Amino acid sequence: MSNSIVGVIPLDDRSVNYECLQMLGEAAGFDVLLPPKAWLGTPWRAGDTAQLQGWLLEHAPLADALIVAIDTLGYGGLVNSRRSTDSTDTVLERLAYLRTVQQRQPQTTLLAFNVLMRITRGNDAEEEKAYWADYGARIFRLSYLEDRAAMAVGSNAEADEIAALRRTIPPELIEDFLAGRARNHAVNRTMIDWAASGVFDYLVVAQDDTVDYGWNIAEARRLRRYINEIGAAGRVSIYPGADETAMLLLARYAAQRAGFTPRVRLRTSGSTSDQVITAYEDRPMTEMVKAHLGPLGGSVASEHDADITLYINAPAEVQGNGPEQWTLALTDAQLAALPAASQHALAAYRHHSSGATTLREMFTVRRDLPEFIRSLTHDIGAEQTCAVVDVAFVNAGDLALGELLERMPGLSQLAAYGGWNTAGNTLGCVLSHAVIRHLQVLHGATPEALAAHVRFLFLRLVEDDLFMAKLRTQIAVEALPALDLPITLGSVGDHAETVRQIVEHRLREAAARLAQERFVGQRVAAATTAIVLDALAVTAVELPWGRLFDLTMDIEAHYATA
Repeated sequence: MSNSIVGVIPLDDRSVNYECLQMLGEAAGFDVLLPPKAWLGTPWRAGDTAQLQGWLLEHAPLADALIVAIDTLGYGGLVNSRRSTDSTDTVLERLAYLRTVQQRQPQTTLLAFNVLMRITRGNDAEEEKAYWADYGARIFRLSYLEDRAAMAVGSNAEADEIAALRRTIPPELIEDFLAGRARNHAVNRTMIDWAASGVFDYLVVAQDDTVDYGWNIAEARRLRRYINEIGAAGRVSIYPGADETAMLLLARYAAQRAGFTPRVRLRTSGSTSDQVITAYEDRPMTEMVKAHLGPLGGSVASEHDADITLYINAPAEVQGNGPEQWTLALTDAQLAALPAASQHALAAYRHHSSGATTLREMFTVRRDLPEFIRSLTHDIGAEQTCAVVDVAFVNAGDLALGELLERMPGLSQLAAYGGWNTAGNTLGCVLSHAVIRHLQVLHGATPEALAAHVRFLFLRLVEDDLFMAKLRTQIAVEALPALDLPITLGSVGDHAETVRQIVEHRLREAAARLAQERFVGQRVAAATTAIVLDALAVTAVELPWGRLFDLTMDIEAHYATA
């Protein structure tokens, strides 16, 4: 894979939308250009759309491909796409720069994605308009029930509940929320028109935090029908996801340049896992894979003609809550050893948690993880391209699977691993990395590209398994109550630097053990090139939004060519 320059306007400044794109781009042999983080959106500020427009016009002539988050250029970021009061015309005027770029540089591959606005299901205004703190759960419920009624599956009892909700939610709040949705829907439809007319080489409309019914689902149905009507199905995909989309479009560009259309075999951890619908999606896992293969032009394959095998650890029954696993695995002795403040906070946390669902999935006999690992070990030994999609629990890897992976001798030979956030986020990320790694195997790679692949694999194992499934909850339980904070993955306020230091110390220790046991001394190859790993270390640990939910870090790799 020869060098190409790829310019990216990302969704926001979080690691999955920024540093991860740089690492994956390096693995693909690309130079990735990104605007300064200070111009991107966060929960407390909108991105600087004027600066981003200028950056786009300045850097577009340098790029062989551009990947653009429509929500960033149009609204100033994902969060602000939900809060902004800008008119449709104002948003489209900002986006007109994309048409200018395409007209000036028709040879440049222009890939874009926009998010179908979510309806957050709880009373939490951290990333929503202020009234969501009091009315979010009720608005979500109203949306869900009204769409069920529209699809002729609602009951008389649900009709009564709709009427009651309409009485208790101030009508001006519903009107405001639906006005924002109507604007975003109009922008999404216009972007589909642009894709159909050739402005974009490909467009993804990602359904953020999806369920099976709702005003957002009704919008998705209308957009899909419109795409079919105008014959744009070959240029536009709509499916559940958001944060992983830029990675998938990066993999699309890499695959297109190589003339590669992936054939993917699915191997699940349980006999019913492929049919379970996860917490923030609207379809079974098999259909999720098919949807994410759309931008890649790929398809599901049998064992005998697959390029990549996705080992999918999906729920056997109901997707559990990943951060709860550590608390539910504590023994009585471990509970008793916790400080009094932590015990009190943990009792309150458990009272509001979904522990029963998580426990059921933790101890299910409908997934066989040891057999899953035996099969994975065999296929890696046979030099197949294998990747692990870990989605049995939402917002963290599976604690039990992680322990097995950490003991697996061939861990360093995985093509990809992921277990973060929603199932859609994880799937798109893992699939993107696996495609780029398979292209390395097929066509070779520089030592630097091989090292970037290893760095990204190690980062995901450290963040999704070591941090999200274990250390994050452990720190929340043991350290936050001592700071007079509740057990939370949200904002830690003025204690952000103290918490960051705790995270960095514990994460570096855990990562060092994993590196020494499973990566140091291992050979990673692609065609005629190979490297031998001397050291991997976590550096530059940050809490980008002042919360434990996610973090930013870099992976430093030392290696010798072999």
